[in-house]
Amino acid sequence: MFILIFRDFDPEIHDVYKVAELIYDVDYRTFVHVFKSKEEGVEAIKNRLTFEFAEDREDENELFYLFFDDEDTEEKEIIGMFNGGKGVQHSLFKDILEQFKHLKFSEALGLSKVSFMDNFVLVDVGDDDFYICELAICSNQRGKGYGTEALDQLIQLARDLNCKRVVLDADFRNDGAFRLYSSKGFKVFNKKSFGFPGKKRGMRNMELILDNARE
Repeated sequence: MFILIFRDFDPEIHDVYKVAELIYDVDYRTFVHVFKSKEEGVEAIKNRLTFEFAEDREDENELFYLFFDDEDTEEKEIIGMFNGGKGVQHSLFKDILEQFKHLKFSEALGLSKVSFMDNFVLVDVGDDDFYICELAICSNQRGKGYGTEALDQLIQLARDLNCKRVVLDADFRNDGAFRLYSSKGFKVFNKKSFGFPGKKRGMRNMELILDNARE
């Protein structure tokens, strides 16, 4: 039996490179098309995280948590991560502008391509929605129930915040994530795809209507 402990991500304390690897793995099917190697993509994400957390984040509803096992009293091993929150939406123009302002051109170009493709396939988030933008478990920790536990805690957090539904995206090619979300009652309510020669991206937009929304 285990309990996942959520901690706010702090680049001055936590392993930023490890967190960047998790983000890359969540969306590797897209990153592999815009960076020459995983190392290059992870480095770009790491640098983006560094500048994003160097100053106060503007949206107080946006959450960025790392997961640790409660038995890991010194919190040395990251189990996974989550990014999202109530009503959280990202501005394509702002994201691209910030990336070119703070990163090397090649890094900004690659990440901006990802942002551009995301703009066409990610779920439309309402003010009363709790958005699970990114949810990842480290590869060496999968199959132990951590993903299910993290999802359960996030659903409860959404209820505590009086959200009407939890929304997320499941890549067409990620059957494992789709099965996990479906097992928790999430339903596909929309499908979006975007592509051009040699590159295609598609998402199942999924929702879980919360009990308090029916009252």
